[in-house]
Amino acid sequence: MTPDTLVLTLMRLEFALTASFHYLFVPLTLGLVLALALMEAAHVGGGRAVWRDAARFWRRFFVLAWLVGMATGYPLRWQLQAQWQGYSLQVREVLEAVMRLEAGIAPLMLSLVAVLSLAGHKLGARVRLTLSVLLVLAMAAQAAGILTLNAWMQHPVGVRFSADGAQLRSLAAVFANPYAHTKIAHTLSAAVVTGAFFMLAGSGWYLLRRRHLEVARASMRVALPMALAGMLATLWSGHESALDVARHQPMKFAAMEAHWHTGDEAAALVLWGRPDVNGRRNVQPLELPKAMGWLAGGEGGSPAGIDQLLEQSRARLRAAVQPGAPAALAGWRSLYEQTARRQGDAWARLAPEQRIEVAAQASLPHVPSLFVAFRLMVGIGLLLLALLCLAWWRRGRLESGLAGRRTLGLLVCCLPLPWVATLAGWAVAEMGRQPWVVYGQLPTSAAAVLPTLASGIGEIVAFMAAYGLLGLAFVAGCWWLLARGPQRQPLWTLLRRRPGSAGWAGCTTTVMQP
Repeated sequence: MTPDTLVLTLMRLEFALTASFHYLFVPLTLGLVLALALMEAAHVGGGRAVWRDAARFWRRFFVLAWLVGMATGYPLRWQLQAQWQGYSLQVREVLEAVMRLEAGIAPLMLSLVAVLSLAGHKLGARVRLTLSVLLVLAMAAQAAGILTLNAWMQHPVGVRFSADGAQLRSLAAVFANPYAHTKIAHTLSAAVVTGAFFMLAGSGWYLLRRRHLEVARASMRVALPMALAGMLATLWSGHESALDVARHQPMKFAAMEAHWHTGDEAAALVLWGRPDVNGRRNVQPLELPKAMGWLAGGEGGSPAGIDQLLEQSRARLRAAVQPGAPAALAGWRSLYEQTARRQGDAWARLAPEQRIEVAAQASLPHVPSLFVAFRLMVGIGLLLLALLCLAWWRRGRLESGLAGRRTLGLLVCCLPLPWVATLAGWAVAEMGRQPWVVYGQLPTSAAAVLPTLASGIGEIVAFMAAYGLLGLAFVAGCWWLLARGPQRQPLWTLLRRRPGSAGWAGCTTTVMQP
């Protein structure tokens, strides 16, 4: 590994750490804000105070997660501007057009969060419902804009690529990208599951401990059907996303399925095994015969395998390095040049065809990582679906808190799993796109501005320490809110009270009441 390759790897790890930590809070806030709107609607429709109290309680977790998520978004912007200038310059027109729409929504979202969190207890039920619905729409629209940009990076449309970068031809085509539609549906559905499971875990904890039963039961009545519907939508949209990957990113699809060779017969779907990259085979595979075509959108047959796709990469590279190569192959020429840079002095000792082979191998993402991450995501999804079906079947016993204690315990213990599945899904999406930042057009190595090795190590250590402390603070804040329960007082009045005062004692009495 050359020094440049090591520094680039550190930069990728740093960005992955920053993006992953930020994304821990995005699906939580998106799921919680929908639940809050449903609770406000139930309060307006039925008039029961318990719905208002439940919405007020969970809004505190939402505000905490939203603030941390907003704070962790700024390092991402800084890294794009400071470390990934090649990307920012090459896709400037698309980036500015999409982010301009996203930035226009941000002030409205900030205002709605501020009003609901600071003055929500003074507003009427219908006003709170209206503001909550507006907040759901604003956050969904903002998320859709960012996801559209990511989908464009996976399947660039509506632009013309030249030496000056991606020139925007049709913003409508960028938003009409079918890859974006399935990505938005899949990501938002997973966010609903994450927020709902957060509420299920908190409600289950209260039911197990026989505390705040009315709010816990009301919360479970909203969270359980929300999680079940979200999980079904996630699985459906996930299958649609797999079809898009098979159509537009065949190398990613072949890698995440460890599909090495194209055969004449219908290919088997590998449920589990150990991909052997050097031997181009799967060791001790557990297979579902003739099922690969279903996942790839065909009735049968065998989709393109890794070996066949590598031969296509070799053909593109040979054409790209020829004088007068078409502009459409500029990305492949850049990949060839960046591979030469990473090889250093060894490149000069290679024959022309060997150079093509090395560059072609660089177009293959890391198969074992994709293979495991995809199965981790799908496996957790199926496990959570089974648990939710069990909880739905026993929902009456769960709400009583006297029976179904094992199921409640499982709901509490499975709290981290939606995040694990979500991050595994993002790993498939982002690692599967490698070595491209913009698929087929801009290599990752060409998008980066490499710092010194010492600077790269120092930055990633600093980010790990900062995010570790911030993560602990968030967990402590959630635990503090959970321990105090659904207080009827505004949150800032609790923060002003000191332990041992009469006011604090009164709050403690409220906490201990079911």
